[in-house]
Amino acid sequence: MTTFYRIRRGDQVLGDGGASQEIQAILDDADPGEYPEEVVTRDGPDDPGHPHHWGKAIKHADGSIYLESEQPGA
Repeated sequence: MTTFYRIRRGDQVLGDGGASQEIQAILDDADPGEYPEEVVTRDGPDDPGHPHHWGKAIKHADGSIYLESEQPGA
């Protein structure tokens, strides 16, 4: 099983990443704002994955990015 995070803008997938640095790189060229973040589990390479809401990535006007979990105890 593989687990990774997915960043969205509306229905568009901006990218997938396994670490916070990868998520930040996905948002480097994005406008400031809040972006939904999902955790995706995949059973194998042909499995499209099973996304679940995790929280959000917040990009500030100064370019800083904050990842905010909306999961209890996270």
